[in-house]
Amino acid sequence: IFLIALVLSLAQVFTPTAARECLNIPNKAFEFDQTEDTFDTSVDSFQGCRRACLENKECAAFTWDSEASISCFMFTKIREYYTCTACQSGLKPSQMMPQNHGCAVHLSDVLATTEAESVDDCLAQCDEMDGPCQFVTYHNATSEFSNFCFLLRECKTMEPCYSCESWQLNCLPSPPPDECSNHRILDDATRSINHGDGGYCDRSGYSSPDWQGPGWYRMMSPAGIKMPQNTPGQSHCGTAVVGWLNGEHPTNQFQTSTNVRVCFDWDDDDCHGETTANITNCGQFYVYQLPEVPQCPFRYCSHNPDELKMIEGEEKLSGEDHL
Repeated sequence: IFLIALVLSLAQVFTPTAARECLNIPNKAFEFDQTEDTFDTSVDSFQGCRRACLENKECAAFTWDSEASISCFMFTKIREYYTCTACQSGLKPSQMMPQNHGCAVHLSDVLATTEAESVDDCLAQCDEMDGPCQFVTYHNATSEFSNFCFLLRECKTMEPCYSCESWQLNCLPSPPPDECSNHRILDDATRSINHGDGGYCDRSGYSSPDWQGPGWYRMMSPAGIKMPQNTPGQSHCGTAVVGWLNGEHPTNQFQTSTNVRVCFDWDDDDCHGETTANITNCGQFYVYQLPEVPQCPFRYCSHNPDELKMIEGEEKLSGEDHL
């Protein structure tokens, strides 16, 4: 009874988006290898091809080409792909455990519950929900919760269940944002929190050696690799008024945090001045979209995550999260 009430309370309406490429990848076809891959002439739709792949133990991906004489191609592994006008492809999801095991229902992980005619239908609903949904648990027609589909953000633990199964979506890797490859570098050694006072300023026409105007920047050694999330105190980083990140770095790969607060420490006020920056997590490093500082001598600081900075006998900056 409690689970039924939970199911009803979690029913939500989501607006589908089309950012990721998992079960429905339009206008892309995988390269066919005649020695390893197969085709199915019995199906007559994209959905039928997707179901055929799901039921085929050897299938890792599929392509449906509505203009080809043979329309449904199934691949033993994910191959190189090419663009096409009348085709759709998809990656086969991974079954978590044998049937009659499902993801344990944790309220924080359940995005929605819906009705679904099949596990394929359940997976398609998860795919349409886009980013948040990664897992499903489907109860078939013989289950107590007949044709119920749990759409989940995570699957922390598995548990036995009657007439159910759980799956995880597989998706093509997302292409990195343009700024991850198209950015400038801030690597001047005096920008480090370990450097003392100075007169450098991140403003056009002034003296920061590595500043090239507003835009996307990656911080690199010997300056450091990221902006500190605590102030090192004024008169560091080769300037008098130091810039530090009064906010969080994005935690997920290719995620961008917008309008993150940047403060400037001066005159016993750790946010004497401020601006905002956009930050993208590029997987192995961050990039920052930085405006020119409000005035001089303001400058953005950099550091390495494991640095412990002792200033005036007080620990001001501790190790932050690794990328």
